[in-house]
Amino acid sequence: MKKTLLIALLAAMALSLFGCRKKPEISFVDTLPCDQVSGYTWVARASSGDTGQVYVEQTYRDDETYELLGASGVLENAFSGVVPGVATVRLYYVHETDWDGYNSSAEGTAYYEFLIYEDLTISLLYSEVELPDSF
Repeated sequence: MKKTLLIALLAAMALSLFGCRKKPEISFVDTLPCDQVSGYTWVARASSGDTGQVYVEQTYRDDETYELLGASGVLENAFSGVVPGVATVRLYYVHETDWDGYNSSAEGTAYYEFLIYEDLTISLLYSEVELPDSF
C-alpha cells in the first residue's frame, strides 16, 4: 500500500512540474507570404546537430499585401528559445498534403540561424528566404 501511494505521489509531482511549465517568451517574429487557401504552407524543420533549440509558433492570417503575387495571406513565424546554444530552423513552402518530404521538392525555402542565450532570449545570426516562383 505504501509503495503504491509513494509511486502515485511521485507521478503527481512529476506531472505538476511539467504542467506548470510556462510558455516560452517570443523573441523573434518573421512573416512570410502564404497561399493556404490552395493548400500551401511553410513547414518548419529543425536541423540535427544543433547545440540549442527554439520553439516555432506559426499563425496564419488573411492579408491582401501579397495578393497580386498569388498569396492569400501571411504565415507569422514566432521563435522563442528553449535550450541555450546555436539552433538552425528551415522552413519549406510546400503543398502540405502532397509533399513527399524531400527538401528538393519544396517550392520555396527559408533558413534561420539563432543564438540562444542562457536566459533563453535569442538573437538572429543569419537568415535567408527563397520565395516560390509563383510569388
